[in-house]
Amino acid sequence: MPHFRSWRRAGALLPAVLSLVICPLPAVAGPGSPLGVAERGTTAETPPRRNSLEARLSWGVTAAGAARAYRKGATGQGVVVAMIDTGVSAAKLDMFSHLSPYSTDLVADRRAEGGDSAHGEQVASLLAARVDGAGTFGIAYGATLLPIRADRDGSCLRVCAFDPEVLAEAIDYAVDRGARVIGLPVAAQRPIRAIEPALERAVASGAVIVAAAGNDGGDQPVWPARYAADPRFGDAMIVAGASTLRGRAAAWTNKAGGTATRYLVAPGHQVIVGCTTRTCHLTSGTSYSVAYAAGALALLLSRAPDLPAGEAATLLLDHADDLGARGADRATGRGRLDVDRALRALGR
Repeated sequence: MPHFRSWRRAGALLPAVLSLVICPLPAVAGPGSPLGVAERGTTAETPPRRNSLEARLSWGVTAAGAARAYRKGATGQGVVVAMIDTGVSAAKLDMFSHLSPYSTDLVADRRAEGGDSAHGEQVASLLAARVDGAGTFGIAYGATLLPIRADRDGSCLRVCAFDPEVLAEAIDYAVDRGARVIGLPVAAQRPIRAIEPALERAVASGAVIVAAAGNDGGDQPVWPARYAADPRFGDAMIVAGASTLRGRAAAWTNKAGGTATRYLVAPGHQVIVGCTTRTCHLTSGTSYSVAYAAGALALLLSRAPDLPAGEAATLLLDHADDLGARGADRATGRGRLDVDRALRALGR
């Protein structure tokens, strides 16, 4: 079994340890050319055996209750899931079986840069990495991943940042390319007025936005997640807080606050990413919870292709495993993500 190594913002490997490492959410602070990839994955993949190393490393998949979906043949296939983040490098494209040909970097003429730009790849891997017997696999490994790189050029040399206008462009880009689920693993401390018209267009398209709650332990989610309390957007949003291996809300995750009816927790504490033949990285953050919640939506939608995405979101929320006071509460919202319970409800 690979040794676990922690991961820090500078990307260095530390001595083998099972310590908590919080991955900062990228901050919100003209289209480039597409990456030139062809959509792959014409053959169906099967999930790894339950007790295989790949399955054990992918503990978040089991914790989210996805096994029943796979037994029913639901892998996310046919569902486009956009992830607006720091993108996927050309060297990591083979990690995904189903990659949209519209995958893009919205910053034209981006400079070559170092720094911590791995965030997008890690989040995307938990969502849609293929089953290949090595490392981990994504909860919706059959979904079509649409990675949209939108971080400000050069910002990842310190902390990745996003300009609101480019975020708005990214949301519109995802909608125009048929995304039914849009992941927003980014954070701001105040409303982002520039993206509100794009959010309205996403809602009108029938897409669901999954946004990160934040990693500060606050009583309210960060923005744009807090837009889930806004009547204009709430019915088309899910706020993802982080849960631990034991199924509890992580101590550091932002609470539901005013978004309680649209909030759930999903695996995000000490998840495993970036495995090689010898090592894996442990990292934590609500960005990773976005991947699991977005992937869960893709599983439901692939099981019932005619189901509106908003109704799939309602199923996940209504059938989350309640963790606090009965019903939605301001700490853990609707509870813990449980794909199995939502699928049973869908069957009924």
